[in-house]
Amino acid sequence: MFSASRPAAAALAIGALLAGLAAGAAIDSKEFSAGDLFNITKVWTVDFTFTPEQWKGIAPRYVGFGNGVGSRLQGPEGKRNGLTAAGGVEFEWAHGDFSIDGRKFEDIAVRYKGNGTFRQAQSSGKISLKLDFNKYVKGQKLAKLDKLNLANNITDAGWMNEELAYRLFRDAGVPAPRTSYAKVYVKVGATAREYWGLYSLVEDVDDTFAHDRFGTKDGLLLKPVTSNLFHYMGDDWAAYNQTYDPKDDMTPERKKRVIDFCRFVTSADDAQFAAHLGDYVDLDEFARFMAVTVWLTDMDSILDNGQNFYVYLNPKTQKFSFIAWDQDHSFGQFGMRGGSASQRRNFSISHPWSSNNPFLGRVFAVPAFRELYLAKMAEFEDTIFKPQRIFNQVNEIAPVIRPAIVEESPSSAQWFDIIVSDNGAENYGETVKGFVKARAQSVADQLDGKTQGTTLDRGWGRF
Repeated sequence: MFSASRPAAAALAIGALLAGLAAGAAIDSKEFSAGDLFNITKVWTVDFTFTPEQWKGIAPRYVGFGNGVGSRLQGPEGKRNGLTAAGGVEFEWAHGDFSIDGRKFEDIAVRYKGNGTFRQAQSSGKISLKLDFNKYVKGQKLAKLDKLNLANNITDAGWMNEELAYRLFRDAGVPAPRTSYAKVYVKVGATAREYWGLYSLVEDVDDTFAHDRFGTKDGLLLKPVTSNLFHYMGDDWAAYNQTYDPKDDMTPERKKRVIDFCRFVTSADDAQFAAHLGDYVDLDEFARFMAVTVWLTDMDSILDNGQNFYVYLNPKTQKFSFIAWDQDHSFGQFGMRGGSASQRRNFSISHPWSSNNPFLGRVFAVPAFRELYLAKMAEFEDTIFKPQRIFNQVNEIAPVIRPAIVEESPSSAQWFDIIVSDNGAENYGETVKGFVKARAQSVADQLDGKTQGTTLDRGWGRF
């Protein structure tokens, strides 16, 4: 499927390994932590080994179309959501062995992951993966983590959208996964070890993540899929379950809190909504979340498609917070529903949602929130959104991952070189560098009242 390993690239990988281990705890030591694992300038070597029977078990299974309730992106009741799931494809967990830079883990759970990326990967076979170390061997962890994700970067010719976007969210004080990179190899039975390519190694948003960020194991994680977020659908939780896809047990108290908020969003008059929104939502955190989301101009998000984020109900405050997820289309690179590259760079900061998103429409009409949001946008324009700051991050990552890209696909490496170059920034608006330079200027002009920005809506295109 992919070319064999090259000696020069192997030598570079070994050098990076030795440098990484010298800087922190060894991967097989008790002190090895998530902080050691998620090193943005680290490329790990990951190996999967399957028996032929185990490999058969990972094959996707057709289970029928989605439930047709609430969103075209919802899967069947009790199953995963997303475009592929709604089309009737379910991913099965399989048994397999795993190693990372020589540290072996036996009998971990592996399955395919992704929706649009899964569809695009059909021709190459480079499919994203989700790993669960604890599912079959209780207590087994890597860097104290149960789960990890390997994202194939197939929609991202620059190979770093998620890394840079998640970093922006974290720098803004918004919970977001940490990442590093991995060269992934797969061996099935007696077949030769096969290089699948360079992947992003992405922290999972689960109870371990929530405990690390919020300091408690008693919160509720939801992964909504709906463009009509927090819409009241009655008092029976069954009407909400697939839409909000809870990752924790739904106690009566948790159900009530979610449904009460939906009723409030749908029924409160404008004065009540403005007065009590802060009783349900951490407004400061949501202002930071929305400032970064809007600046990145990804319409495959809460802004339009109503997916690719988590909601967390904090048991200490009983307020909802938002967590970033699935940023491969960030930096204005979701063209299917977002107009031209120029329109995405000039995306409106005052009306950054599509017409069928009443929740954001109501929130942005609250003066206290709007003032807070615009203040965060202005603050970040002067700090974390500075183009040169992001240019420096691109330049830091590019030489680290380039050898693995060359090994996977020389033609991809040629395009990669253009994308990460300053020349690419000047001539290709859909690159990270080209986008951030133009986006920063557009947002500055909007904050100064010089332009209104472009409002993007469903009319620009459909799946």
